Amino acid sequence: MRIKTLTIYGYGKWIDKTFDFSPEYHVIYGKNEAGKSTLMSFIHSILFGFPTRHSALLRYEPKDSSRYGGKLIIDDERFGIVSIERVQGKSTGDVKVLLADGSTGSDDLLHKIIYGIDRNLYQSVFSFHLKGIEQVEEMTKDQLSRYFLSAGALGTEQFLKRSDQLKQQANQLYKPTGRIPEINQALKKIEAKKASMEEAKSKNTQYLDLLQKVENISREIDKSEIDKRTFQKQIESLRQVEQNWESILEISQLEKDIEQLNTSGLSENGLYELNHLNKQIEEIRKEILKLQGTLKEFQKEYEPSKELIMYQENEKNIDFLAIQLESISDMIKEKMFIDKEANRLEQIIIKDKVQEGLESNEELSVALSGAERNQVDQWRVEYNEVEQMLTTLKEAQFQVEYKKESLEENIDQLEKKLWSNEKFRKEEEYHDKIKNNQQNKPTTTLEIIFISASIIGVLVTAMLNLFMPWASFGFVFIIVGSLISSLLKKNRNQKKNQDFSTYEAYIEQKEMRRQWRQYLFNIDKLEEEKRSNQKERDILYHREKNILEQWINFKKYKHINTSIELIDALKHEDKMIVLREQGNELRRLRKAALELEKDILLKMEPFKKMGNLFSEDDTPEQKVNRFKNYYSKVKEEKNHLQEYVLESQEVRRALNQLFETEKEYLVRKQHLLQEAGADSEDVFRHLYGILKQKNEKEERLKILKEQIPAESVENFAFSKEEIENNRVQSQEEINKIKEKIKMQTEQKIKLEINIKKLEEGGEYTALLQEFENEKSLLQELVNKWISKRLASYMIERTLKYARKDRFPETIKDAERYFTYLTNDAYKKIVINNETVWVLTQDGNYLKAEELSRGTAEPLYVALRLAFIANIQDTIRMPLLIDDGFVNLDRNRRARMYQLLKEISKKTQVIYFSFDSTSYKNLEENQITFLTNEL
Repeated sequence: MRIKTLTIYGYGKWIDKTFDFSPEYHVIYGKNEAGKSTLMSFIHSILFGFPTRHSALLRYEPKDSSRYGGKLIIDDERFGIVSIERVQGKSTGDVKVLLADGSTGSDDLLHKIIYGIDRNLYQSVFSFHLKGIEQVEEMTKDQLSRYFLSAGALGTEQFLKRSDQLKQQANQLYKPTGRIPEINQALKKIEAKKASMEEAKSKNTQYLDLLQKVENISREIDKSEIDKRTFQKQIESLRQVEQNWESILEISQLEKDIEQLNTSGLSENGLYELNHLNKQIEEIRKEILKLQGTLKEFQKEYEPSKELIMYQENEKNIDFLAIQLESISDMIKEKMFIDKEANRLEQIIIKDKVQEGLESNEELSVALSGAERNQVDQWRVEYNEVEQMLTTLKEAQFQVEYKKESLEENIDQLEKKLWSNEKFRKEEEYHDKIKNNQQNKPTTTLEIIFISASIIGVLVTAMLNLFMPWASFGFVFIIVGSLISSLLKKNRNQKKNQDFSTYEAYIEQKEMRRQWRQYLFNIDKLEEEKRSNQKERDILYHREKNILEQWINFKKYKHINTSIELIDALKHEDKMIVLREQGNELRRLRKAALELEKDILLKMEPFKKMGNLFSEDDTPEQKVNRFKNYYSKVKEEKNHLQEYVLESQEVRRALNQLFETEKEYLVRKQHLLQEAGADSEDVFRHLYGILKQKNEKEERLKILKEQIPAESVENFAFSKEEIENNRVQSQEEINKIKEKIKMQTEQKIKLEINIKKLEEGGEYTALLQEFENEKSLLQELVNKWISKRLASYMIERTLKYARKDRFPETIKDAERYFTYLTNDAYKKIVINNETVWVLTQDGNYLKAEELSRGTAEPLYVALRLAFIANIQDTIRMPLLIDDGFVNLDRNRRARMYQLLKEISKKTQVIYFSFDSTSYKNLEENQITFLTNEL
């Protein structure tokens, strides 16, 4: 798996950035704070998820972007070109995987692509930095030896650290000779409680006798239980024999076959050693052919170029120019920076002018003095006051108009209901006359008097009728006549009143006329208020006009843009102050750039003598770059010429060493064949084919024996009928034992009841409860101690098996790497009794802990790189290194970079560094330069 491209939407300081990586060795170069660690964290986050908010790892959420995340484009030999995109979503982000065939997936597919490893394992094996390497110096001797063993076997020391932590935690719980650990203290408490219980028991003789009887019965029950379990085991064993009859037959046959296969004299690793020797011999022969081809190329390779000839003719002058080159280059960079800054500032000024309504080439207004600013502010305040007063008056005018319209609507409605003046006058006269008549003639009283007189007359008539009948008739006639006359008169008055309205209608009209006159009065009052409002507004309009005329004259005087309103005047002036300062800064930058340009041209006068290197249109920067390329090329060619003789000698010496090594391996191969009693490699392989068959049978026999109890195999001597008889007899014995246990248990219960009665009267019960509590607490501590010791043991066993599996090949590759890194100062790495030894050039063996820091660090790196190289068949992930070699000297650091280039042919290496030598002799596509500017 190799990373081709990083596309960052938003991660830390990186926003909308893309980085392309070379498929083998790639260097990301940048100073501190350039973003190297952010890029390394981005790769981890896309592959394994964003750190959670409660994690100790930095999340690098962007401040200037709403998008968080990005994607990797990788090239994988299993899946082809794959896009892995992760954006903000759930706690670790939402991931989308796009394969080359167009199919998509998420976390499950990504888990397969990265071989099922997690972040911790990847960072422990394939990603390391300076701090991890520097820990080597801080370790004790034992820790250092185990550290190297763990790095070579598992590629990381993390498992070893966890094992040490578990051991330390277990020791805090219990030590055989300790006093402070919790288990040690708990044991002391239990011993003390037990002694107190024994003392309480000894106070009662009867109690002790009962206890002795209970103990005797318990022993008998235990013995019966043992006998019962023995017979049960026999039954189970016989049942297993019946169930595994076929497998037991196979075990018997395998044992006979193994006895017949004679493989004495063959070592277990003989075939592996032969294959390894053949592989080494083949590699040596390939290397010999390669070196022989190199010598032939050396013999016909070199011929001086025209550039080198010109350099040899003018070496002193060209070297002097090269010394001046850095100074000229710095001046050019400084001028480019100043020009860039000036152009940026000029664009800002133009943009700000446009925002203020100015032309790009328009002159700025004259700066205001303090008094002038105060005067403008006074105009602005006065203008705001006038505007506020006008607004208030306009609102009042609107209210007056609204009230007037409302009154006029009321008048219109009233006028529709009002009588004409003529009708109202007649009605008024009529109702006044009626009112006067009522006051002069109390009609109601007269009618009452008339009715009373009529009643009296009737009574009188009745009396006269008794004495004078003729007189009563006359009196009745008079009364009837009076009534008829009164009714006729009333009828005439009612007909006359029908020509006029009722008194209530008259009163209503009178009230409406009063309201109508009041509405007219209110309208006159509102008209007066309207005229007063208009007069005040005219005065304010005049004040406003005077203020604006003063502001317009002031703008002309100070050359202020005519579109600037008085209310924005001071804000505009503040922006003009900034623009004036920017203009001064722009003029300063232009002047500095002009002076630098003169100095550059003066220093570049000698370049005219080398006109054939440059064209007439070349800028100073292009001339400097052309000269740099020329000088670098001739220097490299000159060094190559000097190295030619040394390299050819080195190749011949290497050839001689390879011939000697080949001879040594051939002798060892012949000796291996002789020890096995084979006269050829085919015979040797045939013998080991027989050994393989024997091993397979032994492995099968082992598996069968692990699956079947040993007693089942031993009982194989019986026939099936004998097994059935034995099983029936054992079951009968078990039934007898159960009956015996039942009787003994009943006796024990009776005795324990008596003991309980004795115990309730003393302190034994309390002591017994305390003793059981302490035992429970102790058991919890012991369980905790066992779990930690067992976990530590399992890690150690895993490390041991890992060393047996890949350790030999890893150590051989580590030897080669370590020898190269130390320039042949150390020849071999040996593991003996869990101790790491290295063989020096002088033939002395040194322990790993005896090495200096400058040698221990390369040893650790060599072991780790060798492990990565030896797991290529199962896991192929990019190797990320963050400035891990700054503590090495220049020579070893250069060799380390060369070793990384070699490893990158099979495993992609991405190296983050601020060391300028890390990208020496690399192609442009193998380097990414980071700057502190975004």
